[in-house]
Amino acid sequence: MANGNSQQTGEGGQQRRVPAPAEPSGGSRPQRAPHLRGESRQGVVQTGEGARAMVTQAQRRRARQGQVTRRQLLRVSFWGFFTFGLTGGLGAFLSNFWPRGVTGFGGRITVGASAVPDVGADPAPIQIGKFYLSHLRAGDGTHAGFGTEGDEGLLALWWKCPHLGCTIPWRAGFPFEGVTGWFRCPCHGSTYTKGGIRVFGPAPRPMDTMEITVNSDGSLTVNTGNIKKGGEDNPQRTTSYG
Repeated sequence: MANGNSQQTGEGGQQRRVPAPAEPSGGSRPQRAPHLRGESRQGVVQTGEGARAMVTQAQRRRARQGQVTRRQLLRVSFWGFFTFGLTGGLGAFLSNFWPRGVTGFGGRITVGASAVPDVGADPAPIQIGKFYLSHLRAGDGTHAGFGTEGDEGLLALWWKCPHLGCTIPWRAGFPFEGVTGWFRCPCHGSTYTKGGIRVFGPAPRPMDTMEITVNSDGSLTVNTGNIKKGGEDNPQRTTSYG
């Protein structure tokens, strides 16, 4: 019989030879499909690890981008607050040098005619403006070679001591060197005449003066924001009145 199997198709019919399955050559086992080989499976695993690595890198990149955004936010916030503070400080600085609508000390004070002292009388304190109104006689306000004589008129004397800033009271009953009535600083004893001339004590100069304008109704406008350092010429700074 020939190699192969014979199969009868029917009674008395012809037989057809059916080929036998081929034997593997050399007795080896059939090879697996390429997609089932170990190398391919290893490649699949490597591909999965690579994908995970790519995902991890993408997450890190997004994290870095988020950090940059936060840094930028902090930077913008810092410069925003810095600019705001600088603008506020500049505004306060300019407002200090160019005050607007100032009332009380630092602005213009109106003194009624009834509050103006008589010629030669004791200086009158003006509380709202922090000064004394002194009405000097001609040649008054000097003492023992201190100060320069001037004409009769009014002086507005800031009551802040030029030494350390203490408030200087007028002491009508205080005697000094044969004269009664002086400005006398309670802190360190600096002593001044009615014209604000320093005659004793550690103060570096006479009392400071303010600008006076006489109004048509006899009242005064004293500019407490226009202060001039005191000097030996204080009695010559008087403003004529009446």
